[in-house]
Amino acid sequence: MRRAFAAIAFGAALALVASSGAGGPSSPVAWTVETLKTVDGGDAAKGKKLHEDCAQCHGEAGNTDIPDVPDLGGQDRLYLYKQILDYKAGSRASSIMNEAVKSLSEKDAADLAAFYASQKPFRAAAPQKASSAAAIRLATVGDGARLIPACDSCHFDRGAKNPGYYGLPVLQDQKFQDITVQLTAFRTGERANDVYRVMRAVSKALTDDEIAALAAYYSATLVKK
Repeated sequence: MRRAFAAIAFGAALALVASSGAGGPSSPVAWTVETLKTVDGGDAAKGKKLHEDCAQCHGEAGNTDIPDVPDLGGQDRLYLYKQILDYKAGSRASSIMNEAVKSLSEKDAADLAAFYASQKPFRAAAPQKASSAAAIRLATVGDGARLIPACDSCHFDRGAKNPGYYGLPVLQDQKFQDITVQLTAFRTGERANDVYRVMRAVSKALTDDEIAALAAYYSATLVKK
């Protein structure tokens, strides 16, 4: 019953986004057979060599203690590939990252994605802590009145890897501050590389408290009862 409600809310949200008339692609990446072959052909050893230029910020294995820098180790390789090329194309804005990836090829992006995906998650298997009722409801049921689908309907249970969708990030045990920053950026439109504007539409309906609650739920680092 809960999943059915989430699916209905998600469909309604997509319909609203489709009718908004937003123009222009949000990303240069299209999930074609050739794209998937390119990503699957990524060479982790070559990616490790390329990562040497990234290690100062992202750590030796793609993970770092810097609060608003995402952990890349163990992240979904399709998501990583897309984000690298989105930074390269400028569809995801960051003065640091746009410059850092500008010389990378699609093969380089696939190699880097393969390296990061092969690493162990920095905060793997963090114990689930008590979460607020608001976070649990938004994550598992959504809010039909505001056309907010359940977050887990796309991102899977507690944000674990969802094999049924291409290019979605693993949220489970990511950093509280990074999740907060990204949801806020989607809400303001500062980040705009989400397909069909789904994340912008959903985040726009969230309050600061709800964003913090969801970040706590997925990061398992902040307890709210």
